[in-house]
Amino acid sequence: MVVEVDRQGAVGIVTLNLPEARNALSREMIRALAAALDELERDAAIAAIVLSGREVFCAGADIAEMRGIDLATVLAEDFSGCCDRLATCAKPLIAAVEGYAIGGGCELIEMCDLVIAGIGAKFGHPEIAFGTLSGGGGTQRLARAVGRARAMDLILTGRLISAIEAERIGLISRVVEDGEAHQAAREAAKLIAAHPVRAVRFAKQAVDRAVSAGLADGLALERRLFHLSFATGELPPRLDRFLTRRSPRR
Repeated sequence: MVVEVDRQGAVGIVTLNLPEARNALSREMIRALAAALDELERDAAIAAIVLSGREVFCAGADIAEMRGIDLATVLAEDFSGCCDRLATCAKPLIAAVEGYAIGGGCELIEMCDLVIAGIGAKFGHPEIAFGTLSGGGGTQRLARAVGRARAMDLILTGRLISAIEAERIGLISRVVEDGEAHQAAREAAKLIAAHPVRAVRFAKQAVDRAVSAGLADGLALERRLFHLSFATGELPPRLDRFLTRRSPRR
């Protein structure tokens, strides 16, 4: 299974389980992740959800799959390269990040409520190097999290940042020692799950409203520009170069 679901008391645990592909967000992975969240959201016994990845968190979209997608397809499918379902989850989502959370992986953590990362984790939006941009809300949620100037720096340069810098600029919640992010996330989830369910839901809604004013228009623009990037001619050769350089195990 590319996504595993487990339960520890009132905490649901969702694990991306394709480590040989660094948990790349293929269509299959996106569908399975959305289904896992649906399952846990329906379960009245679950009060909080931890999202993690086997070995690493998520190194972004599945580049090999993206290489075969054209403008007509992205428009027909409203393709984003990410899993938007996280953004509509009513239950608190806590990301446990070890290794990489880049591209679509960074978009995943930007949709979570808490992000706890090992000190060696890396974050960023390298999509610009491929001739495209975020399609799952990265430009919008990143700017809301860290401000326009820092978002421009990360989006336009495509550089990766450390967990220490990510915490300093407000992209993530906490930094722990490598290998401890999963335990720390589970402990946070248990603490949240111990509080009154309705109070937690109301508090989450209130904070989300504080940072989401005008978000819908920004997301629509981002998705439209992401789709148009498939028609510029800049994307395919860069995807090809990436696929040529990648490890044979991929």
